[in-house]
Amino acid sequence: MADAAMLEGAFLERLERLALVSRRRVSGYGKGDRRSIRKGTSIEFTDYRRYTPGDDPRQVDWNIYRRSGNLYVKQFEEEEILTAHILIDISRSMDWGAPSKAEYASRLAAALGYIILAGSTRLVVATLSGSTVTTFGPAWGRRQLAELQSFLRRAESTGDTDLDAALATYARRSEGGLAIVISDLMTPKFEQGMKRLIDRRFEVTLLHVLAPEEVSPSMSGDLTLIDTETKSEVAITLNQEALDRYQARFRAWTNAIESFAARHQMLYQRIQTNERLEHILFDSLRRRGVLR
Repeated sequence: MADAAMLEGAFLERLERLALVSRRRVSGYGKGDRRSIRKGTSIEFTDYRRYTPGDDPRQVDWNIYRRSGNLYVKQFEEEEILTAHILIDISRSMDWGAPSKAEYASRLAAALGYIILAGSTRLVVATLSGSTVTTFGPAWGRRQLAELQSFLRRAESTGDTDLDAALATYARRSEGGLAIVISDLMTPKFEQGMKRLIDRRFEVTLLHVLAPEEVSPSMSGDLTLIDTETKSEVAITLNQEALDRYQARFRAWTNAIESFAARHQMLYQRIQTNERLEHILFDSLRRRGVLR
């Protein structure tokens, strides 16, 4: 699904100017560019403490020992690699629109993935289908872009996604970090799955991808609506009264999602597939505090 042309040449160079933002200190596994509060052996000196048996002799400050006869070891602030997780809904409802929501989500994930890879951050990407989770990574460095794109191209929109189950499954087997969830949220439930991520110390950003026709339907008259996931059909007459009711329910739905995100300290951004990817990355997500 990923469009390789979107991630070449000048566009790639522009992406390298962006960086993922962590709003809090999140632990990882290894030295990198994100700093945690634990003491370790990186280059950032913080303090001294008295030597105790078992300490690394290389950390002893011998200048202090020569002056005072007391053994002190240097303490350093450990810098750890942040793990960023991109979780993409690939249910059949995402395979709609022009471009489809699935295609747009894939391009967005590829761009965000490259920003992460270029920023010395560990990347894991997962596709969510039904209650099944398929993952790419962990990966580091720009050279993994081709493999990331290949993974995204192989993903196919199938079935209905139980986001609650898929996110809970992912949370159970992961160790926390930054989680960027990309979905149209056309699912009966997602709240408990999001809470599971938060319980596992994930810092969550929700990117809500919708087609323009879902935001403001342009259809009218007697229509048959077909559920893309269940194939069930509903006959309707789409007149102005029906459109007004739709808009009211749409506002209530999205307001509830935004309120849920705010209550749980998640970043929320609604995105339409007719918006230019550059605008989302360099404007919307920077203003929202996802990127800088």
